[in-house]
Amino acid sequence: MSQNLLEVKGLVKHFPIHRGILFNKQVGAVKAVDGLNFSVKKGETLGLVGESGCGKSTTGRLILRLIEPTSGEVKFDGRDVTSLSPSEMRELRREMQIVFQNPYASLDPRMTIGDSIAEPLLVHKIFKTRGEREKRVRELLERVGLNPMYAERYPHEFSGGQRQRIGIARALAINPRFIVADEPVSALDVSVQAQVLNLLEDLQKEFGLTYLFIAHNLSTVEHISDRVAVMYLGRMVELASSLELYANPKHPYTQALLSAVPEPDPTKKKQRVILQGDIPSPVNPPSGCTFHTRCPFATDLCKAEAPVWRDTGNEHMVACHHVDKLVPTRDASRTVTATIPKA
Repeated sequence: MSQNLLEVKGLVKHFPIHRGILFNKQVGAVKAVDGLNFSVKKGETLGLVGESGCGKSTTGRLILRLIEPTSGEVKFDGRDVTSLSPSEMRELRREMQIVFQNPYASLDPRMTIGDSIAEPLLVHKIFKTRGEREKRVRELLERVGLNPMYAERYPHEFSGGQRQRIGIARALAINPRFIVADEPVSALDVSVQAQVLNLLEDLQKEFGLTYLFIAHNLSTVEHISDRVAVMYLGRMVELASSLELYANPKHPYTQALLSAVPEPDPTKKKQRVILQGDIPSPVNPPSGCTFHTRCPFATDLCKAEAPVWRDTGNEHMVACHHVDKLVPTRDASRTVTATIPKA
């Protein structure tokens, strides 16, 4: 797993804001993604977490080029996705697929699920005959834990968990190598979430898949991810292996997120990190470190200069000016808080 399948460099996406009678005057931009740099190794799962509106889903769509980036590079197996022609992009889409967040909106209600799963087979002309496509659909349904006889039914006849399995089957139809899982379990009941996560893990082992797993539930990400990246307001603030990040979070924002995870054992006490204020608007993000308006350790340096990536050991990358001054203190529930020691 040393070779990178996906490499993202300087990825930026600004959505323009237009006003005027004809909406032809640009007065600003929503800075949804503002300079991301990361890679995903072959066969691994990279978890991408953060608050709603931080740019997670936009990042996934930029990687697949479902939306066009403002600037930056996305290299898939050495090929720059952003520079490919429409025909070349269509060919590459056989290697890259997505599982959408909402299983109730991602399936066409006018199509049977068999036709929905077979659609990518038709688009990419993988099988010549209808019989071959129907056989492939039945195999996929069985593989994701559904009865092959369901192929003639419509989406409204299925529960949310079953619909998400159908979405996974559709993503697998053309044998991709990379899948963006955009919050695939957030709309499901907790008991169903575990089933879908176990299915994704089994499929990864069986087919050698690589995942970008987008979520806001840190417990879910810990279960499935090899590495975890934390985003805040369009930027990445921390990146480390799952074990390292959950055992020793270094960025104040990551510490606050982990402290908000519910503790199943009521006898264990957890020290909460409460962030002050609301997340700033991506239209006009704060100068310097975008987190300084809510960070309890912010200084004048944080307000003036954006922090750069720093390797703190064990490939644990952090974007924080004061990461060396934050002294971790562990409580009984393994939650990590931090303080800046007085001089």
